[in-house]
Amino acid sequence: MPSTSRYHDLYFRIILSVVAAHFIVVFGEKDSIFQLLLTWDYYRSVLLSAVIAFILITIVHLITVRLDIHYDWNAHTVKRIALQFLLGVMLPGVVAFVLATIYFRIYDIDIFVTRYLQYDFPVILGMILFFNLYYLTFYYYLQMRKAQELSVTEKYRINQITESKNTEVIVASRGTKNIPISVSNISYIFHEEDYNFIRTFEKEDFLISASLDAIQEQLSPGKFFRANRQMLVNIEACEHFENIEHQKIQLQLRPKHNQPVIISQKRAKEFRDWIKRKSVSN
Repeated sequence: MPSTSRYHDLYFRIILSVVAAHFIVVFGEKDSIFQLLLTWDYYRSVLLSAVIAFILITIVHLITVRLDIHYDWNAHTVKRIALQFLLGVMLPGVVAFVLATIYFRIYDIDIFVTRYLQYDFPVILGMILFFNLYYLTFYYYLQMRKAQELSVTEKYRINQITESKNTEVIVASRGTKNIPISVSNISYIFHEEDYNFIRTFEKEDFLISASLDAIQEQLSPGKFFRANRQMLVNIEACEHFENIEHQKIQLQLRPKHNQPVIISQKRAKEFRDWIKRKSVSN
């Protein structure tokens, strides 16, 4: 997955911050909204609260983007839930309290003698939780849209690729040298940080500039399987596999990869069918 954000929602975050600020300011007020709109204190409070709300939702945004890269929801579900709660809910909650303390300190007010902890802080925590749920929903929306973009025609074209039409050599690099790598010698192709690599059966790694999607188009679907967004696997490299939690599959590759290779529940059936077709052809 690229390190840049897929959530292009800056304007929505700004609007959401203003709406959240308005709600926090009017929450528990005895005066009507129309009365509040006539006071300077309302606009000052909304402005400062909107700045704080934008900081909080931006923290959630940045943390979510980083966790999407390193702890995908489908590949690391349990760990992702724990990290999202710790970094996406608890951390912004602490930041919210610190910012509120500074805000009250500016006016020489002790936050502990105000109604903030009793009324406002629980509402803010609820909004932080809402921000996290918003990005979770956004994530699965993008997943669904990406799947729909692969048309029936494209699927048919990929399935009809024959081995005679597939690339037999991929040019990779090591240092300043460009090196042709035989496809039959490729164990798997993987994405790590911001780069893509070929790992051969001899445990040698080579850098490639093309994306995994572009490489996948050149390889035989009978020999290579897209295990997840970060990896293309040669069937000859599959030493064994086992079922794990949530109907996912964990692959053991040859040579061994430095991270667990997880096939999501969504891809698990496709992987089993792929293995069966290879077994029948043999």
